[in-house]
Amino acid sequence: MGGKRTGTGNHVSLCIALVMYLAAFGCAVPERGAEAPDSVSRAVSDARRDLDEAHRLLGRGSYRLSLMVSERVLAGPEGPAYGDEALFTMGLVCAHPGNPNRDYQRSVGFFKRLVREYPRSPLRDQARIWAEVLEENIRLKRASSEAREENARLKQIIEQSKKVDVEIEEKKREEKR
Repeated sequence: MGGKRTGTGNHVSLCIALVMYLAAFGCAVPERGAEAPDSVSRAVSDARRDLDEAHRLLGRGSYRLSLMVSERVLAGPEGPAYGDEALFTMGLVCAHPGNPNRDYQRSVGFFKRLVREYPRSPLRDQARIWAEVLEENIRLKRASSEAREENARLKQIIEQSKKVDVEIEEKKREEKR
């Protein structure tokens, strides 16, 4: 007995210290893990609240603010989860007939982006329909504008023709005298 120490006691002490270290700091790791779902759920609830606010703003006629809130959701951490709804709201804002700054082309862009980036979205079919209807509306407005321009041009030609007719009638009267 009284022989040389082999160092086993040092290994045991080291193991005990390591277990105590891991126990002390290991408890903190699950807490950080528990914080992550809270932060995710907080971001989800923030995004949901913001989208609800964007809908309320749209209903109240605050189009610019509604668009800004929707853009914030799209750019935020929960953009991928709520991007389809944010894009749909942005498309509605830009196409709303009460919006003095409505921009059908921009609205079509939002709806097409939704269809392209969120193929499984429940809003996909509605967005596709909105895009097609708005594109048709754009084509019809363009055709209407062209028709009005053509109508104005034809009216000018008719007025010029009337003047020429009046001049011809006056010359005929002068010749008869």
